[in-house]
Amino acid sequence: MISTATRIRIKNILNRLEDNQLVTLEERIFLSKLSNISPLVSGWVASALGAEASSIDNE
Repeated sequence: MISTATRIRIKNILNRLEDNQLVTLEERIFLSKLSNISPLVSGWVASALGAEASSIDNE
């Protein structure tokens, strides 16, 4: 289960990704690690990045 503080941090990072704002490498690694562990976070990341990014990753 994800703590409230972690969920807020994730949502903050994802909102910045969606708005094409600066996201640090550390934050991207954080998202990657959590998305490998949690299907919920993985879905949030996929939604934030959009279908085009998902198709690039799968090629």
